[in-house]
Amino acid sequence: MSDLARFNDFLASIDLTKYRSQYAHIKLVELDMPKHIRPMNHIYREYWTERNHFPLFEEFYEIYSSELARPLKIFRKETLFSKETFERGLPARIYRTWASLLTQIQGGYVAETIYGKGTVHMSAELDFSGIDLTIKTEKADINIQIKKETLSREVRTPKPITKRGVKIVNITYEVPGVDPTTPTGKESVPFKRWEEKWGDKLKRLDNGFIIFRERMFSLDNITNR
Repeated sequence: MSDLARFNDFLASIDLTKYRSQYAHIKLVELDMPKHIRPMNHIYREYWTERNHFPLFEEFYEIYSSELARPLKIFRKETLFSKETFERGLPARIYRTWASLLTQIQGGYVAETIYGKGTVHMSAELDFSGIDLTIKTEKADINIQIKKETLSREVRTPKPITKRGVKIVNITYEVPGVDPTTPTGKESVPFKRWEEKWGDKLKRLDNGFIIFRERMFSLDNITNR
């Protein structure tokens, strides 16, 4: 089984409804966190670099919080959070970053199937610089930033931007926000419209996760400006 297929299966196994119910209403630790205690390094290591095992959130959080126990404790005391508040709010904060980055990483696996093993680079360092992934082709390196968009009327073509002299292709994608069917079992018209716009680039898994199709990262889509 390919790494992309394994990762897609992993995403399909995530109980998003449970996590949203557990964490969506908790927004206690929302201040900026120093780079050295943000979860990006751990996320890219567990889900992109090593690839041996894709842990569900509970296991991932245990890895992250245990390895950074001391710096997290220092941060909590410096920011004057009580132990109870911090331990309740931090998992919700980390979950939101975790879920968001999993979508980006799935995009990396999709791009890798197109351009080959070793051509796609993702890391916390790139992330901090505003680049979600870099595709190395024979002609040039293509830096890509992936952004989730709210409902829009038109399908937007990825557009290049420049940050500190580095060209970055800005790819947007849209989450439908509705289920394929209504509570009465009828076909959802808004979802059908979303499929008409995005069906060649995106797919909705049964659990609600939105994943990328190869068309999103095809060379003509990311370089045809």
